[in-house]
Amino acid sequence: MNPIYSQLSLNRMVPIPLYYQIKTFFMDRIKSGELADGETVPPEEELCALWDVSRPTVRQAFSELVHEGYLSRLRSRGTHITHPKINSDFIQKIQNYNQETESMGLTPSTKVLLMEEQPAVEEVAEHLALSPKTPVIRLERLRFADKRPMVYVKTFLPARHFAPILKAADLERDSLYQTLETFCNIRIGRLTRQIHAALADDYLARLLGMIPGSAILCSSTVAYTEEGIPFEYSLASYRGDSYRMNVELSRGNS
Repeated sequence: MNPIYSQLSLNRMVPIPLYYQIKTFFMDRIKSGELADGETVPPEEELCALWDVSRPTVRQAFSELVHEGYLSRLRSRGTHITHPKINSDFIQKIQNYNQETESMGLTPSTKVLLMEEQPAVEEVAEHLALSPKTPVIRLERLRFADKRPMVYVKTFLPARHFAPILKAADLERDSLYQTLETFCNIRIGRLTRQIHAALADDYLARLLGMIPGSAILCSSTVAYTEEGIPFEYSLASYRGDSYRMNVELSRGNS
C-alpha cells in the first residue's frame, strides 16, 4: 500500500462527515500529483482497517469520486486514480487548443514530434482541394494540459503557401492559427469536423500514457479561410478518459 494513505487523519470532533474527509483527501492528493493517474487504490477493506471506518463510509466517498471523475472502477481490475474530464466545446466553437485549455484553468503546452514536407496522399489532397502528390507540410504534435498528455494531432497544410513560415515558427510556444493569421493573413471562416470513437493502438497509447486498447475520441477537421478555401486538414486523437464533448442544442422554427 502507498504510504500516503497513512497521512489521512480523520477528525471525529468536527461536523464534517467522515466520507467527505476521505473524499477531500483523495481530491487534494490527485490534484497535487501525489496520487498518480492510473495508480491502483487499495481494496476497501484495507482502507477501512487503516482509517477505522465502516465500509459504507468508504464506498460513499468512492462513489462520489467516481461520479466526479477522480476514480474509475474496472471489473476485475479494481479501482484506479483518474483525473476529471475536460469539458470541451471544440465541436461548437472555433478555439485553438491553448485558448480552450486555459479557459478551464489548466496550463497548456505542446511538443512538436515531426514537421516535414511530403507528397500529399489521396485523402489529404482531397480535403485540401489539391492534386495528389502536391507537396504538403505534415506536422505532428502532442498537446498537454498541466503536463499531462491529452491530444495527439496530425496536421497537413499546403507547403507552397506555408512552408517558409512554419519552418521558422516556434509551434511549441505559439498557436498554429495565430501564426498563420499573423504571418500569412489567414483568417478562419469556418471548420468542418467529424468525430468518432476508436481504441488506442500501441503507438497512441504510449504517447498518451494509456493502456493499449483504451478508448479515444478521434476528430478530423478541415479549416477554411473566409474566402472558403481549405487550408488545413487535421486528425486528432483525444484521451477518452479525459475529454467530454459539450453540445448545446436549441429548438428551431417548425
